[in-house]
Amino acid sequence: MLKLLCMTIERIPEVSQYPEEVEVPPQLFQQGIRAVEREFKTPVMDDHGQPMVVSPAMQKISITLPAAQGQLLAWAKGPISDSLTWFAAFWLRMIKKAVYFGWNLISGGGN
Repeated sequence: MLKLLCMTIERIPEVSQYPEEVEVPPQLFQQGIRAVEREFKTPVMDDHGQPMVVSPAMQKISITLPAAQGQLLAWAKGPISDSLTWFAAFWLRMIKKAVYFGWNLISGGGN
């Protein structure tokens, strides 16, 4: 005999964005728990004026391509057993990420 169980599915409320500043309740603060900042709005400097912590928002990333984009496209269409095909696929993915994140692309090769 097979019994079917009917279950009601509860809707999960939509996830709302957390506030940027985390407030620690007073009872936790008294126990020594503190909020740790991960993204710094201004650079933190040491005694010599050098930045101690660099957050991703402050970094400028530059990528130098090993070959021209046309050459990478041609290499990516090679056989799957060829490592050059996967090398080109990796760099084409890096180009897409660079465009998405606004990184600086330095063209390589000139072919």
